[in-house]
Amino acid sequence: MNSEKAKKQHGGEGHRKRLREKYMRSGISAFADYEIVELCLMLCIPRIDVKPIAKELIKKFQNLRGILEAPVEELMKVKGIGESAATALKLMKDVITVYHQNELEIAGDKVSTIDKLIKYFKSKISREKSEVLELVCFDTQLRMIPDGCVRLFEGSVNTANVDIRKIVEIAIKKGASSIAIAHNHPSGMPNPSFEDVRFTRKVSEACKPINLNFIEHIVVGKNACYSFRRDGQFDSLYDDSLEESRLRGRARVAEDKAEIA
Repeated sequence: MNSEKAKKQHGGEGHRKRLREKYMRSGISAFADYEIVELCLMLCIPRIDVKPIAKELIKKFQNLRGILEAPVEELMKVKGIGESAATALKLMKDVITVYHQNELEIAGDKVSTIDKLIKYFKSKISREKSEVLELVCFDTQLRMIPDGCVRLFEGSVNTANVDIRKIVEIAIKKGASSIAIAHNHPSGMPNPSFEDVRFTRKVSEACKPINLNFIEHIVVGKNACYSFRRDGQFDSLYDDSLEESRLRGRARVAEDKAEIA
């Protein structure tokens, strides 16, 4: 019995070694989805064959993203996933967010920063169950200021009632030269409401007198993001002469122009 168990474990170690060598040789693109999950599980579950666990996770949560964004308690319902493995998978998701944050801390031009902002906020707040509003502060080189991401509100975010002064005060306190904001739509679709459009204009108006550069407002849905700047209408949204109906029309167009991850 012990000999048979030892052989099984030895075979499992051989499989793990082959999987690691395949990754080092060919990279992640050579792997099926379940094999990527298997590689992740190998880091936190020793000795046993984790392929069946990886396949069960894919079956339950559809893909790697679904697995990494699943609540710990849901992960632990899968046979073979204990608290340690569930915590490790949650950590991997948080590491992705930190990675995108680190990208924002590197100087770059405005266009690449918008790309990075979208990735950052999507990884951070797309799966929030309640609405949140966040602010990011940048220095003169468009690098994120240390501790420059601030969650302004959490719960029921009504942009019509947001205190614009709070945003400006935080930006000044952080020593920001530029700012960007983002909020999520837990319902799924990222197209902005008329109040979102009005709120964006008010933030811009508050920034202009103090020469604070307002570079972006991103609305994050479950599977897509809307960028006010990428929509091509960012500056014109601040024109008071625009009628409400025209603004609503632009908000409806947002769904077609939302950026898919």
